Amino acid sequence: MTADRDARTALDAAPSARTAPIHRAEGWLSAVAPLWPVALARLLYGYLWWQQSAWKVPSDDFGRKSGGGLWYWVQQEIQHPTVTAYRDFLVNVMIPHWTFFGWMTVITEKFIAVTLILGLFTRLGSLAAIGMAANITIGILSVPHEWGWTYVMLIMLPVIFLLTDAGRSFGVDAFVAPRPDRAADGGSRVARLVRWLA
Repeated sequence: MTADRDARTALDAAPSARTAPIHRAEGWLSAVAPLWPVALARLLYGYLWWQQSAWKVPSDDFGRKSGGGLWYWVQQEIQHPTVTAYRDFLVNVMIPHWTFFGWMTVITEKFIAVTLILGLFTRLGSLAAIGMAANITIGILSVPHEWGWTYVMLIMLPVIFLLTDAGRSFGVDAFVAPRPDRAADGGSRVARLVRWLA
C-alpha cells in the first residue's frame, strides 16, 4: 500500500506530457527567424510599388502624349523583345487598348503597394506582385542596359512574403488573422482561404 502511494506521488510530481516543453530537432528547412526583418522588407517593397505607380500619369495618357513614362517603356519592350509572343500581345492587344491597360497598371501597382504597406491580405498582394514583376521581367529583360538580377529580386521578395506570415508583424493581418485562424481550425473552408491570404 505504501509502495502504491509513493508511486502515485512520484507520478503527480512528474511534469505532465501536456505541460512539459517539447524538444524537437530543427531541420535546416524549418529553422525559425524573427519576422520583423521580413516585415521591414515588406514595407519598403510596398513603398517601391507606390513610387513606381506615381510616374504613370493618366493625364498624359500614361505617356502616349509626351512619349515618356509607361509608353516609352512599352515601346522599348516592343523594340527589344524577350519573347516574340509577348511583343505580339503588346502590339496587337495592349497598344490598341492603351488607356485601359494604363489604368490597369496603375490600379494593380497601387493595390500591391497598399496591401504590402498596410500588411493587409499580404499574401494576395504578394501574388499580385509576383505576377506584375514576372510581367515586367518578360517585357524588359532584353532591353539594353537593364540588369536582369534587378527583376529576379523584384520577383523573389514577394515570394518570401507569400511563404511567410509577413503581414502579421507590423501589419493589419496580425489583427485580422486570429479570427479566421480559429474558424479554419473549426473546419470552415472559407476561413481557410481567408487565413491563407492574411
